[in-house]
Amino acid sequence: MRSGLIAVLCLLTVAPAAHAASIAYVDGGDVWLSSLDGKQKVRLATPVVNGDGQTEKWLAVAASDNGRIVAARNVPGRIARFSWFKAWEPNGTSTVEGPMNAPSGWAIYVYPLGFDVTADGGHMVYGYSNSSFCCPTSLAEGTYVRPVTNSVLDPINVSGQLDPTLFGNRMIVHTGEMVNVQGTSAPPYGTDFTPWLDLSGIGLDLRRTDVAANGQLAAMELEQWDTGTQTIGKIAVLATQGVDQPPTFPAAVDCFMPTAGVATDASLSPDATRIAWTDDGGLKVAGAPTTAADPCVPTSPPVVISPTASQGAIGGANVAAFLAAGQPGPGQSPADPRAPVAIVPKRVTTKALARKRGVPIKVKVTRAGKVKITGSVPAKVLRSSRSIVVASGSATAKRAGTVTVRLRLTTAARKKRARLQGARMTLRVTQGRLGTMP
Repeated sequence: MRSGLIAVLCLLTVAPAAHAASIAYVDGGDVWLSSLDGKQKVRLATPVVNGDGQTEKWLAVAASDNGRIVAARNVPGRIARFSWFKAWEPNGTSTVEGPMNAPSGWAIYVYPLGFDVTADGGHMVYGYSNSSFCCPTSLAEGTYVRPVTNSVLDPINVSGQLDPTLFGNRMIVHTGEMVNVQGTSAPPYGTDFTPWLDLSGIGLDLRRTDVAANGQLAAMELEQWDTGTQTIGKIAVLATQGVDQPPTFPAAVDCFMPTAGVATDASLSPDATRIAWTDDGGLKVAGAPTTAADPCVPTSPPVVISPTASQGAIGGANVAAFLAAGQPGPGQSPADPRAPVAIVPKRVTTKALARKRGVPIKVKVTRAGKVKITGSVPAKVLRSSRSIVVASGSATAKRAGTVTVRLRLTTAARKKRARLQGARMTLRVTQGRLGTMP
């Protein structure tokens, strides 16, 4: 980020939530959350325009068993080391975001290749494949592990273990066609892995393996590529007895899911009763099979969550809680149609925010009433334990139309202007109980 620029995002008002099974996913560069039957949906985030005027799309999402959701964004095609992540809490709030970084030393960084968050939501893992300039060209593959915090410290490198998912706080990875399970010593940072399942006889390449939180079912992504294009993608489902002993055969469930075309992104519900995947028909959720009939016989037919979505991740978030918090539902862009919509300048500087007149921000409103804007920065910027409001402004709309709100630095922030240089500021725009995203 260039010095003096503040990339502006927006945050909505929040409310408490309980946990319930749901699926987070990426659709058109947005992050969404849906109930498993597809009847309730809520948009968590839209693409972000950074300080350079580039649009960063959301590219991957992970959902924890405890309801926390983490998503990664970047400019499509840009080096992965510029990636950024954001986390949403089970009650719909979002106060944590930071760099989805990597140690230096490589010319080309590619990640996340596999992306997941621990059951308690405290750590995330993402696979990588990095290379150097020639000549000769060297390649490094493995998994990065880091806390879901604002920390800018480099992640821990777990070399050689690929395409991670998580079983509780333990990684499920692979080396070639062997599925490996992380030991119980200091997960998810530990380097002790035990071979668990050999898939070398199937004749397809292994990608990710997702294991239900109760340990009773595993879903393996199998693939084949031809000159850079994936030509085969299958989802194999297998009954298991936890991850500390190998599956027994014949297994109660041992089959391939009946999918349309190339299938990817397998995800199992914590109780092993639902399975999600993406194929040529979109993102689908079905009842998990309970027999060894092949192809698999789903216990309930597939529901298409979205024909254009991918990266489905089943977790414990409650969709109703996010809707109650004011997050936008299906067909609402970007939020409740009655909510205020702010038009934020592409370039906002700390110098401009410090001026007496501040930075003018136009807000479209559908009714009369007071409009408030607050801007906060991550805790690490001002060395605090939580994000801090550094700018605010308000104006009263006399009628529906457009009102100008002047955003200015707070008194406390003026004393620490130097630390705000290059920071990212998150905006909250509200009118009464309504909030929206610029």
